[in-house]
Amino acid sequence: MNNFFDTALSFAFPVRCKYCGRVIKLDEEICPECEKTLKRVVGKVCLKCGCEKDRCNCKKKRIFYKAVVAPHYYDSSARYAVWNLKFNGFREFSEILAEDMLLTYKEHYSELDFDFCTFVPMNKKSLRECDFNHAEAIASELSVLTGLECVSVLEKIFETRTQHKLSETERSGNLLGAFSVIDNTVVDGKRILLCDDVKTTGATLNECAKTLLIAGAAEVYCITALVTGKKRSSEEKNTLQ
Repeated sequence: MNNFFDTALSFAFPVRCKYCGRVIKLDEEICPECEKTLKRVVGKVCLKCGCEKDRCNCKKKRIFYKAVVAPHYYDSSARYAVWNLKFNGFREFSEILAEDMLLTYKEHYSELDFDFCTFVPMNKKSLRECDFNHAEAIASELSVLTGLECVSVLEKIFETRTQHKLSETERSGNLLGAFSVIDNTVVDGKRILLCDDVKTTGATLNECAKTLLIAGAAEVYCITALVTGKKRSSEEKNTLQ
């Protein structure tokens, strides 16, 4: 009898995979395909790049933020949730990503006393095209889960080229001076949690952190939904398509 009601319920109110949106069984959270390719960041983590030691991609460059952490790697099924948020405009995925980020927050930042959380801003043109800032949506949801106030303190003062189309060197130069603090008094002496969707080279987070520190912030820590890491040799032929 229970099987009958479960089947009827699944037809009336289908449960969907939290990442890709496929219909799944009532007792599942993610589909088998996503489970197979889900790559969590676990174990000892390099706080400079947010990756496990064997996927660390740190290089000799100055880092302005104190640490960066993330629950999943970019070459993981979790990136479908980011795609659904950014490119399909499904805001509900910001809550899903924030829930994953909360576990990472508790693991690495639970003993830190943050004054508030904030997010990487978008320029006005991009914001008009997207309707909403996906980083802000994630930060707002994480704010609810952590109890931290979400404060808009940064603005992007001019349009830049799309970061993912540039080399690592070009990314840093592309963002130089692109951000500004709206009100220095809000960040002065504060320990701030900076949120974004994806950390690749860290150029965006680094420029935002530098801007906050110049304005008087005491410390900046970062958290993202996904992080890009160096592939393990055993994974070279099994990357997510």
